[in-house]
Amino acid sequence: MCSTELLKLFRNLARHGHSPETATFFPSEDEHFFQYTSGRWINGEREQMRIQYVSFNVAAAVVEADRCIKMVKTAEDVFGKYFLLTFDNGTKLVAKIPCPHMTPRHLSTLSEVATMDYAKNVLGLPVPRVLSWNAKADESEVGVEYILMEHLRGVELYEMNKYGSKMLYFAERVADLECKFTRYRFSQIGSIYYKEHRPLYAEGVEGDGSDQFRIGPCVDCDIWRGKRSLLDVDRGPWPDTLSYIKAVIEIEKKWLANFAVPRNRRDIFYRPNYEEEPDTHIRLLDKFLAVIPCILPPEEFCAPMLWHTNLQAINIFVSSEGQPDIASIVGWQGISVGPLFLQAIFAQCIRYDGDDRITIVPREPILPLLLPDFNKYSKEEQAYLKREEKLAQLNKYYEACIIERNALFAARMTDPHMDRIVALIVSASQTWYDGTHIVRQALLDFEQDWDDIAPGEPFPISWDANEVARHRKAYPKLTEHEWRVRAVAKALHLEVDGWVTNEQYDDVTRRNKIVIKHWKSRWGGPYSFQDGGRSWNLL
Repeated sequence: MCSTELLKLFRNLARHGHSPETATFFPSEDEHFFQYTSGRWINGEREQMRIQYVSFNVAAAVVEADRCIKMVKTAEDVFGKYFLLTFDNGTKLVAKIPCPHMTPRHLSTLSEVATMDYAKNVLGLPVPRVLSWNAKADESEVGVEYILMEHLRGVELYEMNKYGSKMLYFAERVADLECKFTRYRFSQIGSIYYKEHRPLYAEGVEGDGSDQFRIGPCVDCDIWRGKRSLLDVDRGPWPDTLSYIKAVIEIEKKWLANFAVPRNRRDIFYRPNYEEEPDTHIRLLDKFLAVIPCILPPEEFCAPMLWHTNLQAINIFVSSEGQPDIASIVGWQGISVGPLFLQAIFAQCIRYDGDDRITIVPREPILPLLLPDFNKYSKEEQAYLKREEKLAQLNKYYEACIIERNALFAARMTDPHMDRIVALIVSASQTWYDGTHIVRQALLDFEQDWDDIAPGEPFPISWDANEVARHRKAYPKLTEHEWRVRAVAKALHLEVDGWVTNEQYDDVTRRNKIVIKHWKSRWGGPYSFQDGGRSWNLL
């Protein structure tokens, strides 16, 4: 199919009439495309469905010289929806349409296209080739922004269980892939776009792509979500790590000052010592900004690098036959260039966080083993634990591959001090969701270790004695509450925002009603998984 014909794909059928020969879709079927259908939420579902509902001109999306005979929604997440288009000549293409709440869709579409191009043609990663796109909804005959890309053969990584021991081979391929991310140090922190008048790489660094790409404003959803998109703030690019962190926190401070509304004391979700005034959050963030310059890791770990921070199974396709080679990587929306120590994370598709009875010792060459009392369990439970053991061992094998092949990533991963810094930075950017107690405790912990961190230097902030006393009294109760919430989520197979699979929804809803009843009678306090609870992407 030639490029000219491909560009016809999104022509508006309405100009020529809606004939049976060129469209076989009906309003009821179209609605399935628009709605989120890949799961349910047991709390806040109406609002979650609203922000992930995207309407578009289906007729315009399927018209082409070689007519589209089938359109199937194959995947969706918080970022957008993927559709597999099949044409009467056998050709298959993939259309990606972003969700409306992912602001700014114009910039994020431009950046996603350029980032995929860079990853494919400069880094040599197995990324679908983009065939056409439109980054302006008002100029798109489909009615929304879209990306049209080639369909690469492969099966979803969700089918990984069928590969058994071959998954060790897959772990090696992921480690090899991540080595390519550490190949180039960029000139700035931000998102990748096609060229203008800015350099791509740092001074003195030579590499392909500098004549085609540039670094521009960051499209990370953290700094755009909710009403943050309405703020007139600095969204990059930034010259260094400290400038970037300061900008992210200033965005949060401005959002707190303009949009944060404390819960009423009569609200069932109100928590004493948790729902504080926005000014309390802002003052704490000022303390954070005073400390952060003193605790940043060495320069090599602050180097701006591209990293796919969303390597979940849904975004990876592997070969259907033979060894599980990585056939395709998708999910590039919002992927940006950032400080290595913040970007380089353990691949989610391999990271094990399953059964608590199986312990993984971080940073130590110790394989997870079956429980000493393994034989006391039923045959069904033993089979389950053996599967979990294999997944945990895959986690350790991947860790060993990183240590062997990627010295920079390995040094980052094996440094517990950097984990503390990352946890502090992440919590500081979402105190209204997490609460102030996490950041306050982290700063108090850094103060306690200050002689080792900055010998001879005074700790850069001071505390109000009453504030610290209130914190020390409330902190154990708040962390215990959070532990209970996580335990319930794990037991019910819930995501942090209350998401559950369609198949499990009825059973989980029934069990959740029992939990709510016992929660109120035994523990009290707000229970997250009921309507009215906060969700990160709704704030």
